[in-house]
Amino acid sequence: MRSYLCYSGVRIAIHQPQLFSYKGYFDLIASADKFVFLDDAKFSKSSKYWFNRNKFPEPFTFRLEKHSDYAKFNELYFFNIEEDKLNFKRKFPNLKVDKYLNLLEQSYNFSYNVFLTTKAICDDLQIKTPMYFSSEIPHRKFVGGILDIVKKLGGDTYINVSGGRKLYNQDMFGDIKLEFLDTHEGPSILCLI
Repeated sequence: MRSYLCYSGVRIAIHQPQLFSYKGYFDLIASADKFVFLDDAKFSKSSKYWFNRNKFPEPFTFRLEKHSDYAKFNELYFFNIEEDKLNFKRKFPNLKVDKYLNLLEQSYNFSYNVFLTTKAICDDLQIKTPMYFSSEIPHRKFVGGILDIVKKLGGDTYINVSGGRKLYNQDMFGDIKLEFLDTHEGPSILCLI
């Protein structure tokens, strides 16, 4: 999948956990040598990103328990995952995704559930990129945190989705190379499997 055949550096991608994300999320994972779930970032209810919801091809939300406005992804839990799984299957009977839904557990935090399902989808797509949790890597916040994670994982390049162009520029990253992967929003990867 990688188009950088002559590239010999270590490319690190970091992204918030997104349940059953769109194809571009998996393209980002495939383009990296190591992928990090930003599980210790604050969950934003008002974000334009769909962390616990997506289009399948119509919108569907996997509900979360009530939580603090300052809760991190790894502090979130599903409200009633078994009920949501049943509702999902009723709404989308033609999607053959039982093997992924069956991985979701009420007792696991949101980030770990995303890790399990993302890993299973990557296995089916033959994406072998090793995955990590940012909470297990000491780091600062914001760009400093990205630099810390990239360096601690032996990386020399940070790769982000195209939307990151609004947030980051090469001057912010010093000797770490900044790259962007052009992706396009769309329905969940589950529509394509």
